[in-house]
Amino acid sequence: MPPSTMPADDPTSPPAPTDRTRSSDADPGGRRFRVVAVVTLLVTLVLGYGLNRLEFTTGQDNYLNSDSQVARDNVDYQSLFGGQAMLTLFTIERGADADDLFTPRNIKQFRDLQTELDADPRIQSTITPLTALEFTDNLVRSRNGNVLDSPAAKILLGAQSRDPDPGSAQRRLADSLATLKRMQAIPEAQRTFDNPAWVDFLLHDNTGAIRKSLRPFFPTPSTAQMVTRLEGNASLAAEGEGARIVERATSGVRFDHATVMTTGAAVLLRDINNYLRGGFLTLGVISLALMAGLLIVAFAVRWRLLPLGVVGVGLIWAFGLAGYIGVPLSVVTIAGLPVLLGVGIDFAVQLHSRVEEEAQLDRAGNPVLAALAGLLPALALATVAAVLAFLALEFSQVPMIRDFGTLLALGLPVIVIATVLLLSASLTMRERRRPTPPKDYTHGPLGRTVIRLGALPRITAIPLVVAAVAIFVGGIFADGRLTIQTDPEKWVDQQSQVIKNINALRASTGSASELGIFVQSGDVFDDATAGFVGRFANAQLAAHPDDLLDASSLVTTISFMMEVPNTSVVMPTGADIRLAYQVAPPDIQRAMVNREHHALNLVFRTGSGSLERQAGVVDDIRDHVRPPAGISATPSGLAVVGTGLLDNFAKNRVELTYYALAAVFVLLLLYNRSLVRAVLSLVPVLIAVGLSSIIALLIGVDLSPLTAVSGPLIIALCTEFTTLLVLRHLEERRRGLGPLAAVEAAAARTGRAFLVSALAAVIGVAVLAFSSLPLLRDFGLLVALNVAVALLSALVVLPPLLVWADERGWVHRHGGGAGSVSVSAPGPLDKWLISGHAATERTGASRPTDAPRGGGDAAAGTGGARPGVAGAGPAAGAGPAAGVEPAQRASRRG
Repeated sequence: MPPSTMPADDPTSPPAPTDRTRSSDADPGGRRFRVVAVVTLLVTLVLGYGLNRLEFTTGQDNYLNSDSQVARDNVDYQSLFGGQAMLTLFTIERGADADDLFTPRNIKQFRDLQTELDADPRIQSTITPLTALEFTDNLVRSRNGNVLDSPAAKILLGAQSRDPDPGSAQRRLADSLATLKRMQAIPEAQRTFDNPAWVDFLLHDNTGAIRKSLRPFFPTPSTAQMVTRLEGNASLAAEGEGARIVERATSGVRFDHATVMTTGAAVLLRDINNYLRGGFLTLGVISLALMAGLLIVAFAVRWRLLPLGVVGVGLIWAFGLAGYIGVPLSVVTIAGLPVLLGVGIDFAVQLHSRVEEEAQLDRAGNPVLAALAGLLPALALATVAAVLAFLALEFSQVPMIRDFGTLLALGLPVIVIATVLLLSASLTMRERRRPTPPKDYTHGPLGRTVIRLGALPRITAIPLVVAAVAIFVGGIFADGRLTIQTDPEKWVDQQSQVIKNINALRASTGSASELGIFVQSGDVFDDATAGFVGRFANAQLAAHPDDLLDASSLVTTISFMMEVPNTSVVMPTGADIRLAYQVAPPDIQRAMVNREHHALNLVFRTGSGSLERQAGVVDDIRDHVRPPAGISATPSGLAVVGTGLLDNFAKNRVELTYYALAAVFVLLLLYNRSLVRAVLSLVPVLIAVGLSSIIALLIGVDLSPLTAVSGPLIIALCTEFTTLLVLRHLEERRRGLGPLAAVEAAAARTGRAFLVSALAAVIGVAVLAFSSLPLLRDFGLLVALNVAVALLSALVVLPPLLVWADERGWVHRHGGGAGSVSVSAPGPLDKWLISGHAATERTGASRPTDAPRGGGDAAAGTGGARPGVAGAGPAAGAGPAAGVEPAQRASRRG
């Protein structure tokens, strides 16, 4: 291809006529673009169908490994006694008390509610305050009207006879007589729920306090609650519908002397799931809008929105493939959309900008081919490094964290492939139809900014390395002082109605959660089982008074009824429990006993302490409770699922970052075959990783599961930039520039691309700050800050390190090597993309690796125009740092 005849001092003159200016009819480029378009459409349709297979999940499978003991225990528990509990709070108006809740109208509404809910297959059991009171009523009644023949009388008299202390037995008898006297004061015909005196007798003990056995349903004198147990092990949709059924049933009723509010964990999970479905699209739209704005404002090239289009197609491919593979969308993996968009735009901008550089500065005959030959090795290495960093998340013990790693590791290569194929084909067509005119953009503000950022003198190299190690070590110590927030309630909008309701429930009753224990034995109605459950419940309530507020089970109903102040502890017998079971309402029978599987249910209402406190209670139970032979007691329920997440999350959270660092270091070492290059590439990464923990500690934020595992993401993004910087430095060195000139030439020519792509990566994470979920919002704000610090450290720290090490012969090796950039012959993919031109065009796209670039070499003193480039002119030799002489720049650097 003949060289240009334009004047040497006119970098903006149009290029001389070359093969690039031929119409698309004279070559197959247009046809090849149409082929790419058709193939892209077909692939998009096929993979796009996978979007329909994406599943939104918020169940325990996100938090617990399905083969873990905690998960298996929870499945067993729900199979025995049902799933999540819906809690309906009745707040009694001022001036009234719990007795006033049982008006004739309210009693009818309680019974109507029970009938409606029990008729739905998605409801396992419903225990209203009236149901609990009816159980007490059944216990004190007898079929023949003789009080002494009632189940309660038989149980109390049996306890008195078994009391080993005569004085204690006498006190039991006196208490029983006092109870009998209260009861006989009400004529038998008036012992109905319409009679406030009878309700008072059933509800209160001889001291005037609410009976201990009824406190799970009457937590305070001014509150009562209905417990509706949903179907166990139900799908997310079925569980959400069950919660909606309870909400609808209770929302339309008005109770005398009380207000009604229904909430529960199932409502929280349903609302999170609903947000995932709407928020997924909302975050995507916001991300696209911000990326478009960034490209329009900062990316001053032709077809500046093209990266957004090709990455959008790549996202369809990536998430469609995720749908086919079965990667679920959870409250964590939803963050993958803006993250992948940001990283994808980052890569696309790098490639697009390199094409512009080849066309505007170097006048390459085939700028796309030249860009691919120069940049693909670096992009490939950066992609593999990022994938390895993301795959470190696969070592997490939390399933949704592993899913996040899978989505990122799967999505990034797919997006990179789409970017290379579609961007190359589109820009090839553009250049053949209307070539890009030459222009020296190295004087622009973005290029100058990158040069200034990397302008630290070479003498700072050793202090920077020491600082990097110190910051990394400081980050390790800071990480150990960070607080982990694994309570799902804290992940969602604290101003949402469900959180307000849960907080109101907790404020009124002291609890909004539960710890379940299922006890199994050969015979749940034998003395050994009854005695163990009674003693176990008493021991746990005494050991953890602030964390376990009360207990509810068939055994505790009877053992609490048998309690008398200042008497010996006497446990109920198996016969007592069998007798109570026979008169219990059907819903209490289903909620408390599973005769088919020989199991009893024991439910503790838990206090408002943190998950760490609840985990301590669960661990104490597991470590110290020793049931008799043939009996097992297994903690389960909502509290155990939460503590299981806490345990899984804490097991190897910090190690995930180290795994990512090690994998990336090994890759860089193998690729470069140089320990120095690998270490130099990781120095800014160490600074970024260490600062991420230090910043989190200084800000005082709690780490969520997503924020706490951001280390691999930071490593992936920072490694990409250091890889591109190092390999571009080597490329410039192989063209004859000295260490300092090579750094500044790379900065001037690629500054625009680096800053725009850096902003894209930061925006991709920061867009999560628009989420209403604190889990995502905090992740977006903190990690965006950390990513910005990481990329800034790469641009500031790496250049002086490269100059310092390269001047000692530790970076550039003459004669090529593993890190060399091949710019000679295109591969098969390049040939197909660029169209089948003869060797002249490929020669025009090639750059001699030993020719000096214009502007000189600070070390060797070489200068002159850049030869061997088709259409080359002074723009290619205007100087690597926007016209500043290397000797002057060297003096500034010291």
